[in-house]
Amino acid sequence: MSSPSHEAILDAAGRLFGERGYRAVTVRDIAAGAGVSAALVMKLFASKDKLFAAVQPDESLLAELDVPTSELGSALVFRVLMRRERGMQEPWAMIPFSIHDSPDPGAARAEVRERYLSSIAGLIGDTTPERRFASTVTALMTGFGETVRTLGLFDGWDFDDLVAHYGAIVQAQIDACAATRA
Repeated sequence: MSSPSHEAILDAAGRLFGERGYRAVTVRDIAAGAGVSAALVMKLFASKDKLFAAVQPDESLLAELDVPTSELGSALVFRVLMRRERGMQEPWAMIPFSIHDSPDPGAARAEVRERYLSSIAGLIGDTTPERRFASTVTALMTGFGETVRTLGLFDGWDFDDLVAHYGAIVQAQIDACAATRA
């Protein structure tokens, strides 16, 4: 069972790594962001590398989607916007940081790529050898998550309009994937 301090450290680490990247964040930065001592961070996580690994994007959030395939694009977009509204960590936005700033970028790229492509392919039924549609959906969602958080490109949009607009873009790839099986 995790303690409030444990959760505060994870929240601060996820936010800071997401904003600045692995190399620019220190254990002291994380401790300050969590309101705890650096010694407690080290006691609970043993190293900055292990803490970084603990806050990596989690594609398991995809498994929780219980919507018809015809609504999947909007559901994915809705979740990104809800996490933004609630000030929660955005897994899609953290993907680039988790790869580029990892201690071993090549291994991180291979591992994150496989996890996300497998999850998306399973979710949308992509059986193409190169997982063409899963790759496109992953790219669309990663870009959306990153631009919503970092660039604020959609800050002036109405929430529901943005879900409908960008959801339709994502849904077009999901529908194209379904058409290959028909």
